[in-house]
Amino acid sequence: MTTQPREYIADHQSRFQADFFELLRIPSISTDPEHAGSVRAAAEWLRGRMAAAGLRASVEETEGHPLVLGRYDAGPEAPTLLVYAHYDVQPPDPLDAWSSPPFEPTVRDGMVVARGAADDKAQAIIQMGAAEAALATGGLPVNLILLFEGEEEVGSPSLVPYLREHADHLRADHVIIGDSMMFAPGRPSLIFGMRGLAYFEVEIRTGGWDLHSGQYGGAVPNPAHVLAEVIASFHDREGRVAVAGFYDAVAEVPDAWREGWRHLGFDDEAYRRTAGGAPLFGEPGYATHERLWIRPALTVNGMISGYTGPGKKTVLPCRAAAKVSCRLVPDQDPEEIAALFERHVRERVPSGIDVAVTTYQANPPWRADPDAPLFAAAGRALEEAFGTPPVKVAHGGTLPIAREFAETLGAQVAVMGFALPGANMHGPDEWFPLAHLRGGMEAMVALYRELAR
Repeated sequence: MTTQPREYIADHQSRFQADFFELLRIPSISTDPEHAGSVRAAAEWLRGRMAAAGLRASVEETEGHPLVLGRYDAGPEAPTLLVYAHYDVQPPDPLDAWSSPPFEPTVRDGMVVARGAADDKAQAIIQMGAAEAALATGGLPVNLILLFEGEEEVGSPSLVPYLREHADHLRADHVIIGDSMMFAPGRPSLIFGMRGLAYFEVEIRTGGWDLHSGQYGGAVPNPAHVLAEVIASFHDREGRVAVAGFYDAVAEVPDAWREGWRHLGFDDEAYRRTAGGAPLFGEPGYATHERLWIRPALTVNGMISGYTGPGKKTVLPCRAAAKVSCRLVPDQDPEEIAALFERHVRERVPSGIDVAVTTYQANPPWRADPDAPLFAAAGRALEEAFGTPPVKVAHGGTLPIAREFAETLGAQVAVMGFALPGANMHGPDEWFPLAHLRGGMEAMVALYRELAR
C-alpha cells in the first residue's frame, strides 16, 4: 500500500493524464451559447471527479454557467485553503491555424496540445489529484475548498455575486489562484500582482450610410481618417501613453524589487520569439518585464471601417470603430481612467461628427505583500517539488477575482501556475508540459503540509 503522497502521485500518473485528456475533449467554450451544454457537461464531470477524489462536491447554479465546489473539513483548528481555477476555455478559432484538432489532445515532445491545456484545465486536474493523493495517504492537514469557475473567459460575471452571497461559507485563511505560468522552464514563480483592466469601444459616425467615394470623397469627412488620428494621439513617439493624467496615480514600487528582478535573467530574445519575432517597444526607462509587471499600458485591440472584403469597392464609410484596452497598476482607478480616456477622445474629434465611447469592463489592479506567510509557505512547497526556490514576480495580465478574494474573504492571495511561457494561451496549438501535472500535484501536497505547520 502506498503511504507517501509523492509515491501515490507517481503511481497514478497515467490515470491523471487520462482524466486530463477526457476533460480537454469537452469543448467548454463559455462565450458561445451553442456550447452551453458542453460547459455544463464539464461542470458535471468535475463534480464527479471531485467526489471520486474524496471531496464533498456540488455543482452550484448561478445566473450564468455553473460553479463547481469541492470541500474537505480537517477540523476547526486547521487553516483553510481555498484554491480557485476555471474550466471554461476560449474559442479555438482560427481552426486552420491548429496543427491538430483543438479538442482532441495530442502529445508532442512531452507536451499535450489542446484548447484549454494551459488555460486552465491542467490546474483543475492538478488540484483534484493533489487532494486525492493527500486523502489516500493519511489525510489532508488543512480545510480545503476547491472552487472551479465556468465563466472566467467572459469576465466572471457570476462569480463575484456568488462569492459575496456565500462569503461566510467560503471564508479562508489563504487563497491560491491556479491560473498562470512559471517564470521559465525549471523556475517556478509566485505572482503577487496583476494589472487591472479598463476596456472601451470608440465609435465615430459622420452620416447615416456609406457613400460613393467619387461623389463624396474630399467633400465630407471620413470617419476612418478621424479614428486614425485619434488612435495616433494615444502615445507619444517614445511609447508613453499621451492621455493626460494617465500616469498620475501610478504607485512606484520599492527599489529592492526592481534590483532583484534585474538578476532574474529575463530573456528578451526568448520573449520576442513568443511574440512572433515582434520588436520590443514601450515606455522608456523600464525593462521589458517591468513594462509588463509594474507599468500601465494602452493597447488598440481592433479596428474596423468601410469595405474589407476581397477586391475593391469605392466606398466612403459612415462609421469607424476601435476596441481599446488599458492595463492598469496600483493605484490607478479604472473609472478615473475611463473618464480621462473619454475626454481625450472627445477633444480630438472635430465638431459635427458623432462619437460614442462605451466601457465594457473596469477591473482594478491587485497587488499583495510578497513577504506574507502564504508566499513563504508556497515558496518552500515549490522548492520541494521543483528543486529550486520560486521567483516572486508580478504579471502583465488581469485576474479580476484576485482582489475580490482578498477583500471579500479577508484572505492572503497568491497566484501559482504550472504552464510555461509561450504556451499559446488563447491561441492556436495551446500546450502544457505533461510532467508539470506531477510537479504541480507534489507542490500542492507540500503546500498543505507547510500551511498546517
